Amino acid sequence: MSTFIPLNIRIDGRRILFVGGGALVMHKLQSVRLFTGDITVLAPDISPEVSATDVHQLRKSYATSDLDGFFLIYACSEDDRLNRRVLADAQEKGILCNIVDNRMDSDFISPALFRHDGMTVAVSSDGRNARRSVEWRNAIRALFLGTECHPASNL
Repeated sequence: MSTFIPLNIRIDGRRILFVGGGALVMHKLQSVRLFTGDITVLAPDISPEVSATDVHQLRKSYATSDLDGFFLIYACSEDDRLNRRVLADAQEKGILCNIVDNRMDSDFISPALFRHDGMTVAVSSDGRNARRSVEWRNAIRALFLGTECHPASNL
């Protein structure tokens, strides 16, 4: 069983890398961009949706040396073998890595977030039930903002 401790990690002045360029990246970018703009997306093909953001883009195939200088890594490719390679390379370099949608092999997971007026609420099920975490987060948002709760909302 994987157990995760909720933490807030200082990221100012630290670079974050996303390996992959599709829908999985876009989903995680929405949350991470709330906290920093120092984000790089690396993939041979980057979706138009990701390209439209203000993140730095490297259109190339992954190489181990691409991890150099980064503080956190999100492995978000559609290729499980590539994601596992990124994780192994990151761990060898002492860099924390998350394989999106794979809590068992990740060094960290991302909670469902609600951010408003300089405050952040994070809801986590230790990666066991992301849908329920989002439902709780949406209920908290509705409570604070006095709005209707929409279970399908992402942020």
